[in-house]
Amino acid sequence: MKIKYYGTRGSIPTPGPTTVKYGGNTSCVSIKSGEDYIILDAGSGLRQLGLDLMQKGFFEGKGKCSFFFSHVHWDHIQGIPFFLPAYIKGNNFNLYGTPNVHTTLEDVMAHQQHYLNFPVEFKEMPATFNFCDLKDGETVTIGDTTITNKKLNHPGGVFAYRVEQGGKSMVYATDTEHYSVLDWRLVDLCKEADLLIYDCNFTPEEYRDKRRIGWGHSTYEEGIKIVKEAGVKQFHLFHHDPLHSDDFLEEEILKPSQKLFKNSHLAKEGWEFEI
Repeated sequence: MKIKYYGTRGSIPTPGPTTVKYGGNTSCVSIKSGEDYIILDAGSGLRQLGLDLMQKGFFEGKGKCSFFFSHVHWDHIQGIPFFLPAYIKGNNFNLYGTPNVHTTLEDVMAHQQHYLNFPVEFKEMPATFNFCDLKDGETVTIGDTTITNKKLNHPGGVFAYRVEQGGKSMVYATDTEHYSVLDWRLVDLCKEADLLIYDCNFTPEEYRDKRRIGWGHSTYEEGIKIVKEAGVKQFHLFHHDPLHSDDFLEEEILKPSQKLFKNSHLAKEGWEFEI
């Protein structure tokens, strides 16, 4: 599995001099597994991913990939209108996710591109989109890759995904809030995984401000508890808060994380690696 971060930020894109190192685009992660492209979330980072895919057959309308949405809050879908392969007839996309607040995934995409909001409506995009509403705990097989979901804790609902191929595995668990005890659903999903990508939006000190409880986000401390209980090999801190600069991420989140679990790393826009 080849993984690349195209967006690591949460809530809203934050371009500027203080976010250059770790990135200002919202959530988007690409996985190349064999011949298959799997995209986790479609935040503003999807625009650059689309440009990259145009060099790999999508320009000719021969592209195919699968999107898995953790949820459909705006920072996780806002890249779709700017995804260039969607404007090429012949390209084919499968979109997997959970209905949110009694609305289907297809309706969410259509509403985002109502003419009031964007000059091209979703139904006018020439590529083919196939919608697949997932049930909690369902497993999808794409080629020799399996993707299994678990519902976690976020306003409106959220899915974490475990992606497995060739004896390797990674778990994507963004926009989830920990409980007062370990979330055993997530522990189970993470068992012996090679990598956990986890929502570390807040520092522990920030989270103790009771105003942030219920926002649906977590901390590096809580993520590392999952890592140790589940026997995860590598931990990536993800969904960086818009107010956290590169320096803040390194000093206040990365350093204390590595004291608790040495193999902790900040998810970084443009970082490509293989597991």
